[in-house]
Amino acid sequence: MVNEKIEKIESTAQAVNLPPVITVGDLSQIIDISPSEIIKELMRRGVMANINETINFEMAAIISTTFGVPVLKPKDNQSDSIAKPTLSDSEVVVRPPIVTILGHVDHGKTTLLDSIRGTKVVDSEHGGITQGIGAYQVSHNNNLITFIDTPGHEAFTNMRARGAQVTDIAVLVVAADDGVMPQTVEAINHIKAADVPMIIAINKVDVPGVDINRLKGQLVEHEVIPEELGGDILCVNVSAIKKEGIDDLLESISLVAEISELKSNPNDLGVGVILEGQTDKLKGNLATILVQNGKVFLGNYLVAGGSSGRIKSMIDGFGNPVEFIEPGAPAQILGINPAPKPGDIFKVFEKEKDSKQLLGKKKKNQPLNSNNFLSSNMNSDSSETFNLIVKTGSQGTMEPVKKVLENMAIDKKNIKIIHSDIGSVNESDIMLATASFSTVVAFQSDVEPGALKQAQANNILVKRYDIVYEMIEEIEEIVSKLGEDIVVESKLGEATILEVFEIDKKGKAAGFRVNSGVIRRNGYMKILRDDKELFNGQVGSLRHFKENVREIRNGMEGGVTLENFKDFQENDVIYCYELKRS
Repeated sequence: MVNEKIEKIESTAQAVNLPPVITVGDLSQIIDISPSEIIKELMRRGVMANINETINFEMAAIISTTFGVPVLKPKDNQSDSIAKPTLSDSEVVVRPPIVTILGHVDHGKTTLLDSIRGTKVVDSEHGGITQGIGAYQVSHNNNLITFIDTPGHEAFTNMRARGAQVTDIAVLVVAADDGVMPQTVEAINHIKAADVPMIIAINKVDVPGVDINRLKGQLVEHEVIPEELGGDILCVNVSAIKKEGIDDLLESISLVAEISELKSNPNDLGVGVILEGQTDKLKGNLATILVQNGKVFLGNYLVAGGSSGRIKSMIDGFGNPVEFIEPGAPAQILGINPAPKPGDIFKVFEKEKDSKQLLGKKKKNQPLNSNNFLSSNMNSDSSETFNLIVKTGSQGTMEPVKKVLENMAIDKKNIKIIHSDIGSVNESDIMLATASFSTVVAFQSDVEPGALKQAQANNILVKRYDIVYEMIEEIEEIVSKLGEDIVVESKLGEATILEVFEIDKKGKAAGFRVNSGVIRRNGYMKILRDDKELFNGQVGSLRHFKENVREIRNGMEGGVTLENFKDFQENDVIYCYELKRS
């Protein structure tokens, strides 16, 4: 049985090295699991493959840890990647800054973008066509500024999670009448994680009775300190609806860009990031690109992710057909198949054979990462800092938990809380964790099924706790083992379902007996029937007789409910595990 195989491997297996890509057959030999079982597990995860198909390192690592085989992280993933752009002093030029506008949903982001577009877009009476490509440019005092029209900080961080550092400057919009809201705090934390300069646009200053000093005080509480209060954050008063303060905002952006010394080499072949990819019924596959170094010419051959093709047409950030795109500028292009994904890194070539050579190399290796060839501020794992994202079940527990964690110093490593909030762990939290190399702590809080799935796919550690001392002990253990670079799914115990109970009209509970190890409330569970996985998620409740308990040990009986699962049957197997680095 698969479970027996897992148990056998866990007791004897050493961590294995895996290449950037590997066939199913080769993976089978390395981890000693039959190809058919690996193919079944891939299918459960939405990947259709045969024994000769290749899968990338990330998927191979997930499959290996699923079967109890720990995997060493790759020590060098850049051997076949693209070199960084040449930036010799004689050739470099200053490129336009790339700006993203973030903030609370009702604080006027869209209105501010429309105001900038309506008053400043060059060579276009309106911004309709530029809005359609997801990015546009404006001219301020003969200097260009590129704006990315993103739907929110989730998209902003998702690109970083895929390896693309897109934004040079983040403008945070805060309404003067509302002040700092939960989404504002979340945006602040995403900007800090991206390590990009921040400008505060204080919107709705025309509303009677607003207290801007109160708002600035709220910003200080979140360690965003305006210049006038002794910090280094520029604050600009604007009224997006009246189009007031727009010039001041653009001037501030230009000032920060000048300080940042954004440079590129226009003589290089173009490299950059895919902002959007879509299929138009009439035109075919369209992609919005952002050039970060070099130039992109009409007729160039472009490779992005698994997509490639010859550029047949280009529309620039002003909505005009063009023959080339400069560094720092966006464009919509036609001719790439299939439509690329947002966050994919692209590179162009003059000759088709060169693009095919890179595409062939990419099929044998992991996807391109912008850090391999673009200037990037993206955070990396630090031996001195351990990043955490903290979610708690109530406001009352948030500050004590944060205080305990922040005061921990283990083996000269500091704890840094990237983001904290009330509520369950969601997919946005996992995206931020992926982008900022963080571990997620859920204290007396749940983990949404989609978030758990995304965490497993991205090798993000999510730990759930109900008791402070358990959290302290485990975090100390995790931090002390940083640098060993082993990602593993660790079995806690196994049980057999004896009986199924109706607990209300919609729910069911399963009575079980523990056959080995321990079934734990803050662990995760798989429900297996005839070796097929029916459920993989978190525990809803765990009881011994009528008492809620934290764990049930070998030989004991108990009852369990699961989040979003009730299709229990007698003799189903409960497989309890935790995610850990060991």
